[in-house]
Amino acid sequence: MRNIILTLALLVCLSAHASEDDARAALQGRLVQAAADIRNIERQIDALQNNLGSLEIKKANLEKEYMVRRARMAATLGALTHMGQTPREAVLIRPGGPLQAARTSMLLSAAIPAIETQASAFRGLLTELEKTRGALAQQGAQAHTARSDLASRHQALTALLENRGGTHNIEAESAAVAALVHDARNLADLLDGLSGNGQTMHVDTVSVPEGEGQLPVSGIVRVSYGQRDPELGTRSSGIRIETLPGALVVAPLGGTVRYAGPFKGYGNIVIIAHKGGYYSLISGLDKINVSAGQTIVSGEPIAILKSVDQPNQADRQRRSIYYELRYGGQPIDPARKLPDLG
Repeated sequence: MRNIILTLALLVCLSAHASEDDARAALQGRLVQAAADIRNIERQIDALQNNLGSLEIKKANLEKEYMVRRARMAATLGALTHMGQTPREAVLIRPGGPLQAARTSMLLSAAIPAIETQASAFRGLLTELEKTRGALAQQGAQAHTARSDLASRHQALTALLENRGGTHNIEAESAAVAALVHDARNLADLLDGLSGNGQTMHVDTVSVPEGEGQLPVSGIVRVSYGQRDPELGTRSSGIRIETLPGALVVAPLGGTVRYAGPFKGYGNIVIIAHKGGYYSLISGLDKINVSAGQTIVSGEPIAILKSVDQPNQADRQRRSIYYELRYGGQPIDPARKLPDLG
């Protein structure tokens, strides 16, 4: 009887554990989908802002050309009007008399086609200017709608993150990791220690599936692996991605968070251990949404960058995120794991 009771208790525990795993997996799936939707909107807003910038430049150039052509047309029409209002008697008594008047008339007759061409080009310029202003208004409205959509989706994501938990708490980190963070002179030292290459520490085997690799943030790669990084003055061991303020940062691959928090002069960073001895480092973060020891999947949110008060400031205050992938303690080209860079 006792064995039966123990067996039933074990089955209940296993069932509860399985239910927790299912619930966690379902929540992660919702987080990944919410993050993917947000990143798509971010790309849309980025493209709209680029288009708006180009249209603003085009509008300014067209308006400048419009003022020049308008002044030119006004001068030409003024001269024609003046000549048309000159009495015939005045023409006859002018130096040159009728002969000069005839010559002037011939010149004006020859100039009429050129004037008509000029007027046609002016009308075309006005049409193009109006089209550009219309496109600016339309894309500005689209950008406003996209930003509103993005704000509502961020609210929904915040609610999901609260269900997940994992807000950074440096006091909850292990003593070994805390010691590594204290003793490490730079990011390379910290990564070496976390991967077990520099200092002796226990490193659990990471069995979380990596998933489809992806860039940690939507944006443009401004510094590629091996290129000279203008911010550091040396060849880059990773990639630097330019993105919008307020952008969402996700896990590039699935794994276990080894460290999440501030590190010396690097600001907030997240280090993730992946299967097969790979490590990801993401720096330049603001609000971190994961903690050390947490298992995450590819595309799951890990941080959110600070936003700006005015939407029109977004283009002037773009952010820069640094991502580095390591294997065997050495930085490697992230393109080996991230198809987006292939």
